[in-house]
Amino acid sequence: MGLNNDNIELYRKIETGFKLTVRKLYEQKAANNETVVICVNGEIKHVSAKELLLAYDKH
Repeated sequence: MGLNNDNIELYRKIETGFKLTVRKLYEQKAANNETVVICVNGEIKHVSAKELLLAYDKH
């Protein structure tokens, strides 16, 4: 099943919205010096939201 132009555009909009939402979550947690729970290679980790934002900005 291939994606048509309408579906590609919708996918990009959803992806952009998701990235903005995650960014806002990281910013809110960083402002409160909180950690974020993430999964790296199947391992659950608690990471400083500030550190995660710095890594997020590099991409």
